[in-house]
Amino acid sequence: MGTSVTITTGARLHFGPLAAAGATGGKFGGVGMMVTSPGFVVSASAAATDEFHGETASAARAAEFVCHIRTNDHEQRFPTCRIAIENTIPSHAGLGSGTQLGLAIASALSELAGERDIPVATLARRAGRGLRSAIGLHGFASGGFLVDGGRAAKAQLGTLVARVNVPDEWRLILVAPPESQGLSGTEEQSAFAAQPPMPQALTAELCRIGLMEWLPGLIEADFHRASIAMYEFGLGVGRFFEPAQGGVFAHRLMSELADEVRRRGFAGVAQTSWGPTTCILCDGNPSATELMADLARDSRWATCSFQLTEPLNRGATVTRNN
Repeated sequence: MGTSVTITTGARLHFGPLAAAGATGGKFGGVGMMVTSPGFVVSASAAATDEFHGETASAARAAEFVCHIRTNDHEQRFPTCRIAIENTIPSHAGLGSGTQLGLAIASALSELAGERDIPVATLARRAGRGLRSAIGLHGFASGGFLVDGGRAAKAQLGTLVARVNVPDEWRLILVAPPESQGLSGTEEQSAFAAQPPMPQALTAELCRIGLMEWLPGLIEADFHRASIAMYEFGLGVGRFFEPAQGGVFAHRLMSELADEVRRRGFAGVAQTSWGPTTCILCDGNPSATELMADLARDSRWATCSFQLTEPLNRGATVTRNN
């Protein structure tokens, strides 16, 4: 068994499903990408009893994942352990914190049990993640920009149909309004249940944007083309979920921010998942730094949080300390 292990993840941006409750074909699916920060840094080592250290909410969630993994996988014996969470992803902010933490914990326990290179599908089953979207699972495994083709059966994980690198020099600004959270848990389930099936015409348009505009824009490093696709995809998804979240963007400040950013010539702006976090695509560090400073100085967004991050074109890292 390994003495100790450290798992480092990125965060998941999810720009929306391709076929929410669609009548035919794969269910849900979606488009997303991984960024370097925020992220989890989870260190685990064998111990006489279970210990959980770090930010209170994340440590408590880690304990829940450990219990879930042991309860639901009777084929493997996982040792008692000491888990320390050094860096975290904010919960219910649209950044995929639950999936990244769950997979990190499942990976750490597997390593301590002497397993190596466990498939992400196994980690997801053990942690109970990926029941709707698989973007976070595939992102944990490989990073990059990802297209989830949905799942044909309820118990199936969404099939990864495309994965490409995002140009390394591009940057994203993550903006979140104060004291606001996106839908999660039973509220999220209720919101999906209340939504009508996504019209096939909208699914077709989202697929066109993804396949004919966004993916080529990334592959060809065409910043303008990718930016337009990002906004148009988010706009289509946001209009569909407007009844559930109160607007194309879940928070009024983020809607106003999107208008201002586009007025300044930055076309790529979209909400991630249920929000409230909003992403702005920039072509490099200088433009991103300048834009973020300008926005942060504006009194309209003085209470918002800003973070500059980079594309993550690799999976979560596993560092073994034997």
